[in-house]
Amino acid sequence: MDKPLPKSDPIFKSAKKRVAKVLKPIADDMPLTEEQIHEVRVCTKKLRALLQLYRPVCSKSALRSVDHSIRNLARAFSSARDAYVQYAMLERMTRAFNEDNQNNLQPLLDHYCIHVAQEDVIPAAVDVREGFDELLHIWRQKIKLKATPNFVDGLNYAYKHARKLAYDAESSDDDELYHECRKWVKYYLYQLQMLVKDKRPKDKTYIRSLEKLGICLGDFHDRCVLERSLNRLLEDDAQHNLDLESAGLLMVTWLMEQKRQDKETCQHLFEKLFSRTHNPVKL
Repeated sequence: MDKPLPKSDPIFKSAKKRVAKVLKPIADDMPLTEEQIHEVRVCTKKLRALLQLYRPVCSKSALRSVDHSIRNLARAFSSARDAYVQYAMLERMTRAFNEDNQNNLQPLLDHYCIHVAQEDVIPAAVDVREGFDELLHIWRQKIKLKATPNFVDGLNYAYKHARKLAYDAESSDDDELYHECRKWVKYYLYQLQMLVKDKRPKDKTYIRSLEKLGICLGDFHDRCVLERSLNRLLEDDAQHNLDLESAGLLMVTWLMEQKRQDKETCQHLFEKLFSRTHNPVKL
């Protein structure tokens, strides 16, 4: 006899709660603050992490459809966010130089300050609400459960995927593998934060180390985005501005060294966090 289909979907309930929480402080007649934009983006990442918990009790095509909708919503904030992060990173890295180098980098900071202003187009609050409403509607329509999701299986899937990508990245030194690893490390981290209620001391220690890895991989990703932007700048605008070209070349050299250090830190954490073949944190 076939098993009856589950009457409720705990993952969808959790998704609705997270959306309601992020929308609650957003006023329709006010522009979103930087903190609210950050919270919206984090919410979309947590929704993607929740989505992975449906494996293997939901079709892959349904998961892809919902994931596509989440990514479309997050993409509405990406241009402004990338421009802001690039400028903020340039400011931080400039402070790491001595006074003479700061003067050399000023043309670069001026250029990116203008770029931030040009990209500062944030969706209205009403559009954010409508975007989340549409997303939850698609989620409800597309996800048809064959059985009640097993969170232990979902956690193990995310852990094993992150683990494989970590060792692949370490052995190949490919930037793109580090970026893919970052995605699955974040999924696994958010799943642990959302699912593990009574954390043992060793679980808390493990999750803190995982958070550190997520931050390091995030910094590495942002440096790569800035590096690509600088390379485009050097190919185009900087060719007719020697001061801008000099500052761009100096920053690219600095970025390459920072990326090397990021990889060393990540590799140390890979060894620390992914030595086991299965998820080490108990629900």
